[in-house]
Amino acid sequence: MGPEEVQQWLCRSKAGTPVYLVGISGCGMVGLGHLLMDRGFEVFGSDMAWNEFSCALADRNGVVHQGHDAAYLSRACPELVIYSSAIPRDNPELVVAQRLGIPAIRRATFLAAVMATQRSVCVVGMHGKTTTAGLLSYVLRELGVPSSYAVGGDVPQLPVPAAYVDDKSNSEDSSDVSPWFVAEVDESDGGLGDFNPQESIILNIDDEHLDYFVSIDRVRSEFGALVDRTWGGSVFCADDTDLSEMFSKRSDTVSYGYHPLADYRIELKPFDYAQPTVERFGLWSEGKLIGEFTLQLSGRANVSNAAAVIVWLLRQGCSVKQIAGAVAKFKGVRRRQDVLFADSRFRVIDDYAHHPTEIRETIQAVKRYAANRLIAVFQPHRYTRTEQLIKKFAECFDGADRVWLTEIYGAHEKPIPGVSGEALAEAMRERNRQPDYEPSLDRLRERLYADLVSGDMLLFLGAGEITRVAHQLATELKSDRTQVAPEFIQQLEADLSSGSVVALNEPLTKRTTLRVGGPADVFVEPGSLADLSAVLRRANEYEIPVFVLGRGSNVLIRDSGIRGVVLSLAQPAFSKLLVQRDKIVCGAGARLKFIASEARRIGLTGLEFLEGIPGTLGGALRMNAGAMGTWMFDVVEKVRFVDYGGQIHERAAEELCVEYRGCPLLKNHLAIEAVLCGQPSTEAAVRERMNRFSVKRWESQPAALSAGCIFKNPTSIPAGKLIEELGLKGTCVGGASVSDVHGNFIVNDGSATAEDILNLIDLVQNRARQARGIELKTEVQIIGR
Repeated sequence: MGPEEVQQWLCRSKAGTPVYLVGISGCGMVGLGHLLMDRGFEVFGSDMAWNEFSCALADRNGVVHQGHDAAYLSRACPELVIYSSAIPRDNPELVVAQRLGIPAIRRATFLAAVMATQRSVCVVGMHGKTTTAGLLSYVLRELGVPSSYAVGGDVPQLPVPAAYVDDKSNSEDSSDVSPWFVAEVDESDGGLGDFNPQESIILNIDDEHLDYFVSIDRVRSEFGALVDRTWGGSVFCADDTDLSEMFSKRSDTVSYGYHPLADYRIELKPFDYAQPTVERFGLWSEGKLIGEFTLQLSGRANVSNAAAVIVWLLRQGCSVKQIAGAVAKFKGVRRRQDVLFADSRFRVIDDYAHHPTEIRETIQAVKRYAANRLIAVFQPHRYTRTEQLIKKFAECFDGADRVWLTEIYGAHEKPIPGVSGEALAEAMRERNRQPDYEPSLDRLRERLYADLVSGDMLLFLGAGEITRVAHQLATELKSDRTQVAPEFIQQLEADLSSGSVVALNEPLTKRTTLRVGGPADVFVEPGSLADLSAVLRRANEYEIPVFVLGRGSNVLIRDSGIRGVVLSLAQPAFSKLLVQRDKIVCGAGARLKFIASEARRIGLTGLEFLEGIPGTLGGALRMNAGAMGTWMFDVVEKVRFVDYGGQIHERAAEELCVEYRGCPLLKNHLAIEAVLCGQPSTEAAVRERMNRFSVKRWESQPAALSAGCIFKNPTSIPAGKLIEELGLKGTCVGGASVSDVHGNFIVNDGSATAEDILNLIDLVQNRARQARGIELKTEVQIIGR
């Protein structure tokens, strides 16, 4: 099906028609999910992992599956399947769709069809299109212009990544004119060919996505063809030489930019050090000042993107005053110069830039307000891009005072021999730059932290997992800044009942199954739910971080301990078990072993797998713990939880997104109770099954001090088998060793430190990376300074 056929399908389809999205967790695909729901369709989908975006679809009653399975699609009985360009054609859901004769189309085809139902504006370019599309969508909403939109990123000031508006109820214009539809259109896989927009905004052309386009000439041809198909008019950037050569002589185009010959010329105002992230500029046309504007985004590139939006709006008849007021309030897109932390000592900025042009522009934008060193931290994205542009990557960091590189994020690509983060570092050394190279992201964060001096600005760059390091370091710096003030302790003790325990500088070594780790600044065992809420509210008031510690399994606490408050739900108020027929209501502090024993006592099967997991219910819910082929949320009916402001909530299990080794909601909320379900059986049958599980567990797992499995299983091979094949069983660092019983366990002989275990983890990760090209990720939570 092409866009025209899909448009016809949209017109004849009824509300409630099921549609299935393969790769639903991607921001662009999530956007389609919202568009479909806005038009009344029932949305189903799947992806390898959930995230906050796909969870938002689930909150709107979308059905989101983890993993890809033909059975998911068959049960949904969709009339249409839409797939992300990242999905291989041998995906089992696409295969069954073809077998069943269900039309399957790529994301761009559907987006083009839905846009064609309204007045469409395509925002295209190799760089800046998310910011530009997000700004235009935001400004139209601020101006009260009915408009739909689809943005390929997270714009905090827009409620969702995409929305479909099908009326003019908020418009003063009573004419029969359909709403605008603004969309960021991706060129990376040839999707431009599906669009025939009324208007286009063309930002730039660059040697990007050459794995698809092969040559820059093909890129020019694709962009030229889009403008040819744009039947209303196009706005383009005069500073881009390719665009100027292609479009400057056309009567249906208008240009903007810093170039003196641009139809709308940008004139930057002097930089104000008192407001370093704010830009002021004027826009001139035919020798006259059109207007002056303020933008809360720094850098020439962001000003250029804003000018594109302003010029397009002026052409639609919007007033300069209205435009300027709305543009000044826009706060940008997440992961575009996103300030995660800033105080008098350090500044941490997270940015999506992953192409040499983007990196150079971002460094220039932020460098001018760096108090001391600008430290660029870059994770290359895709092997093909790194191979094709390695010389340009080696040159684009010249504005940084120091550069750290890590290993390439492949994004579904297979490694290319000789193409690596180390190869890029070597290319930079040939230009007399001396970057630091660290392949382990965990070790990278530690080395960055150790290297910091007052006044440093850290700029994290990349489209892969580097954002996780940025957030972790920002959190660490915030924790370091936090001092537990004496008045906090005084007020906390006054808040709590006599049944609560408060201890200062409390050792945590004996509170973890690994028996390592330093002290907690403040250790609290609330005696009641009211006391728990009081602790959370008071900590929130003082901006003191809170960490919840169960029985200490699956946790590695650093030797320096944990700053802030450590909570333990060990008091009886949080450990109660109440039997209700084939259900057990359990407090979050209840030990899993006791829950399994209670289920055995009443003859309830299905919970036997909990017996050997050395933790509490709260930790098992947060981690979606599993064993013997069963996951925690397989047996959960509903969960009560409290937010970090002390407010209590409750949700049914089916309303929660859960994933392999995690429940995203419980990363920012604290479980306090859950209802667990089983099936009626007999005590003897449950006991027999539990004994079988116990024998199997102790035959394959060490009895020594450990945290459970250290690494998550890669998709290609179980972590324990990989470590055994690498010959690492028995490998020691200090008092820590890889278990001889199970390769995915690191055990403590009684003398190990947390540093010993961290060094051993690093050794195993490096060996797996070098020998097999596999990036082992830790399952154990590494906590502390």
